[in-house]
Amino acid sequence: MLLKPEKGRTGKALTSNDLTFVAGAVMPLDRIKKNDASYNAGFFGSKLYTDQEQAILDSGVVKKIPIYDRVLNKKSKREVDLIRRTDFFNKVNHTPKPLREAAARIAEEYRLVKGRKSPTGRHRVDNFKKISRLLRPLRERSSGTILLASTQAHDNEDILYRSTEQNRASILNQNGKKARGEPDKVPTSVQLMHRDWNETYKLQVITETPSGNAPAENVGVRFTDKLNPRAVSRIFEAGAYTAACHGGFTTFLTLTFSQRKRLELFGGMVDEVDCNTMGSHHPIRYRRNMVTAHPKRGEKKIWDSITEIGGEYCTVPSKDTPYPKTMNRGGVIAGPYCDIKQKPEQEFTMEKTLETSIGKEVSRFLDAAKKMYQRGWVADHTTQIDADSGAKYSDLKNHKVPMHVQPSPEGPTITPADFHYIWVAECPANEYGEPNPHVHLLLRWSVPEPLFSPWAKRLEKIWGHGFAQLARIRKPTAASSYIIKAVGYAAKGANADQGLIRGNRYNIARCSRAPGWECLAAFETHNMTAIIREMGSKLEQWKKPLQRKIRKLNTEKAQAIKAKSIAKLQKKPDVYQNKLYQRIIRLEKTAQKISKTVRERGVHVSSANRFCISFDGENSKSKMDSFLLWAAGARGWSLKCSDIDMCDIKQDANEFYKKHYIRFKDRQAYWRSLADRYTVPDEPEQEQIDKWNQELLDYKQGTLVPMLC
Repeated sequence: MLLKPEKGRTGKALTSNDLTFVAGAVMPLDRIKKNDASYNAGFFGSKLYTDQEQAILDSGVVKKIPIYDRVLNKKSKREVDLIRRTDFFNKVNHTPKPLREAAARIAEEYRLVKGRKSPTGRHRVDNFKKISRLLRPLRERSSGTILLASTQAHDNEDILYRSTEQNRASILNQNGKKARGEPDKVPTSVQLMHRDWNETYKLQVITETPSGNAPAENVGVRFTDKLNPRAVSRIFEAGAYTAACHGGFTTFLTLTFSQRKRLELFGGMVDEVDCNTMGSHHPIRYRRNMVTAHPKRGEKKIWDSITEIGGEYCTVPSKDTPYPKTMNRGGVIAGPYCDIKQKPEQEFTMEKTLETSIGKEVSRFLDAAKKMYQRGWVADHTTQIDADSGAKYSDLKNHKVPMHVQPSPEGPTITPADFHYIWVAECPANEYGEPNPHVHLLLRWSVPEPLFSPWAKRLEKIWGHGFAQLARIRKPTAASSYIIKAVGYAAKGANADQGLIRGNRYNIARCSRAPGWECLAAFETHNMTAIIREMGSKLEQWKKPLQRKIRKLNTEKAQAIKAKSIAKLQKKPDVYQNKLYQRIIRLEKTAQKISKTVRERGVHVSSANRFCISFDGENSKSKMDSFLLWAAGARGWSLKCSDIDMCDIKQDANEFYKKHYIRFKDRQAYWRSLADRYTVPDEPEQEQIDKWNQELLDYKQGTLVPMLC
């Protein structure tokens, strides 16, 4: 839109903003921008017609001709048709800019008068032909989505090797340039890490965070809808650490919530019946946000307490200030005499006295259970078996259960034992669409069978918010998989509906957390990412036939289970059912044996993650040493350590893997030469295509004249 400023009575030119503001009183802004409001529409002038048209109208010649509302910016039919045809032609025959540049280069190549040209001209023409041929199926198939089975064609280790040879890592700003304050060093490094409790070595690429990219501060209430991969990894590591060093978890516990507690979780309210019987204990209260000498949580402590907001006051007239002045308008100062910084932003805060969270309730339960575990408890009854009839009965005698203490080779101690636990909460919707919060809990605590009934009764009483279900874990070494499968993360993946939860979603006891990694050395990155990608591809190729066998065995096992169920319903002979049962066991054992073979390889690396490779097992240290030497000698890794000089080790690796490195470089050069030598055949002209189509039509009609040789 072009608004034409006109001079007002004062002789000062009006700006476009002034015209837009004035015109906005009678017309919306979008219509103002669409029309030329200052001249053609007549808002700031009466020149609707030209001088000749106005003279004809004033003469009265066309008074008898009806004059309708004039259409602004109206074009003739011929102009409208020309514009429409031109737009359609441009749309159909539009050529992208890269293709136009390529066409110009081709025209330059075949021109009659040729001058000096770049030696890369022919190479660009060949690349243009290759790209045109590859993009032809995409142009023909305009609708639908094309999914590639694998990205190895354009994202593989060979491309990573080439990129590491040509590029160097550095910290750049948002404009793609190096900032002045950033240090002149490589922001990536390869760290060799070790974990002592399971003898695992890991080589991981670490990226330093730039000084300008500080993480965002965590403020407000936290809400989560599922477990993230990092939480799942910590739970698995805690389960493996507890199984390897402490014997593993032995009890699986599920805690539920009553209807009253659910109302407190989801709003801190109560139902109608409880509200009538609460009396003066209202679920909502208002707290005054004033600083006190004995502050509570979230309050500031000072020596002199302030309990009120100061109001407005006026100064007394004096010689210097003869007129009174109003002070402290709006209650800026808190209290009679205090600093303005001590005034709270909000005077009152609404608190829900009954509001709680799943984390608070589980923490209360675990604190009480820990005291019961470490101090001992008294069972009010035990389960016994009648010697004559073999039936179970309850012995109503109290039985003292001793406390759990730390084991010691010298003898019993009085030090309380560690209380191991892992809990994960979820809140999916039930069959009625209502949220169903519950908690899955792993405990390393088991009791003899006669004490199980009073033990379960005592734990359910401590919980006090609903039903609690106890189950014994048959395989303590795989206890962490119980809780992951319970929340549906491992079984359903990212599609598992775990519900929205406020606050903590999971927690692990301090004694059950796996110790962190210890960094042994840091190396220069160089081409390590490409080496890790190559190792991941090779390991996946080795795993594929074994994984196919496992899938085939699982399919046969599922069919055998289905056949056994059918045989049981049809009341087949026991001999036939036992054969099916033995087949199920045999297939399961075979699949477990193949899985064990995969695990005993002791290498964990993936082509999708080019930043980490780890070795575990008894020979993990020797495997890591062999990998580092092979990477330095056979793949040309620099092996530059920040703390130790390894030039002699690098030379030994180069001498030992000299033939491997030469073969590796020859293979790269061979495939690169094949890629550069590949040419796309010239496309046929339209005349040849028409000729072939005509011959095909004549052949189908039987009128093709054979050519005599």
